[in-house]
Amino acid sequence: MEITELDKKFNIVDEETPINEYLSAHYKRSFAHFTIKDRLPVIITKIIDSLSRDKEEIVAIYGERSIDDLKDVIGNISKLKYELQTDKPFKVLEGNDTDQAVWNSFIDNLPEMKKSYFSGIWLHAECYLYRRLRAIFEDTTTLTEFDYFRKQKEGAFSGSLDAFLRLTEKFNETREAKSKEDLKVLFRQLIRVNLWGNRVDMSLSAGVTMTQSEDPFAAIAKLEEYILADDTEAIWECISRADGNIIVDFINDNASYELFTDFCLADFLISHNLTAKVRFHVKTIPWFVSDVTPVDFRWTLDNLRLNVNATLRDLGRRLSQYVETGHFELIEDEHFWSSPYDFNDMEKIDPTVYGRLEQAHLVIFKGDLNYRKLLGDIKWDPCTSFVDAIRSFRPTNLCSLRTVKADTVVGLDPGREEGLTAKNPKWMETGEYGVIQFAGK
Repeated sequence: MEITELDKKFNIVDEETPINEYLSAHYKRSFAHFTIKDRLPVIITKIIDSLSRDKEEIVAIYGERSIDDLKDVIGNISKLKYELQTDKPFKVLEGNDTDQAVWNSFIDNLPEMKKSYFSGIWLHAECYLYRRLRAIFEDTTTLTEFDYFRKQKEGAFSGSLDAFLRLTEKFNETREAKSKEDLKVLFRQLIRVNLWGNRVDMSLSAGVTMTQSEDPFAAIAKLEEYILADDTEAIWECISRADGNIIVDFINDNASYELFTDFCLADFLISHNLTAKVRFHVKTIPWFVSDVTPVDFRWTLDNLRLNVNATLRDLGRRLSQYVETGHFELIEDEHFWSSPYDFNDMEKIDPTVYGRLEQAHLVIFKGDLNYRKLLGDIKWDPCTSFVDAIRSFRPTNLCSLRTVKADTVVGLDPGREEGLTAKNPKWMETGEYGVIQFAGK
């Protein structure tokens, strides 16, 4: 690569992220740099384009007063894009939203050399951008509840209905499984379906709608070689050796297809009396394009429950009944998940969330951003154990189901990372590979 005048201005170095350093766009050969320079401006542009294209539809829903709000929003998002592309320092948030004080304290306490998009830690810069996007809408009169990623998420849901049906039909065939060994086999299959559901990520695709069309169960066998670390046995032992009167938490990632696979795994745990309650922790605001919000959670259940297909309709009714009976619980008031902090800071920054996780027997962290927050957004030696990389964060038994979409990973066998890099130097950016990792309390 070549260092440009702009790189010199932003103090970019033509290197990969060194081992044990934070991921940052400061390193030109990193995925963080590509994200800040290329992916995020594209995502912002798509929001502007969609607001302009859907103006009449938005005004019809939110009223004539939203016309001026839309103009202001489009102008302010354009200014935000300029700030990103010219590496302006992070500004404190204005207004009085619930998490504003936490964010502004965080920004104030950052070192001056780490307070901009290209100089800062990638986790901080990316989370800050999505929080600033939300702040623009919060500053309006009519569009405070508007989800600028809604159409992509709903389109991904509609485009994945065939996969939903295949997965449900296969799951229904095995609902009568009785023996412990039968349950173990089914759990192994479902946890893989749940893992690969994380591939459908519209942040990685820069906002392009992604769907799942392949038969999820049929894909399991051919994807086995792409699982780089597999603690399925330990996770099964953690659940199956409990008395069934336990709580399992999902720290959700993407809506649409991945959320559907979360529901299927949760249904398995409830219907076979392995778990008394499953709690779903979702984002409070639109986040990383396709992350689950409370509205997405309820919309998905409603669209399954009212589906024209009887198989999906029956599933939707069963899942909705779990909510009514308390077997499923939506946790929708936790701002920590859309904060800039990694999970090692949770107990200090938000002891309420930490205490809630302590109630669970197992917490399942879904997806790439949660994985980065578990690891502190550090470029670990790939042979570092998962237990060591999550450091002191251990409210309970933890597992991570993550397809690799950022250039940090741990728990690999010696030589594995070098072999994959020799075949494709950017293998950590594609989502082709996955890890199933566990840390016992």
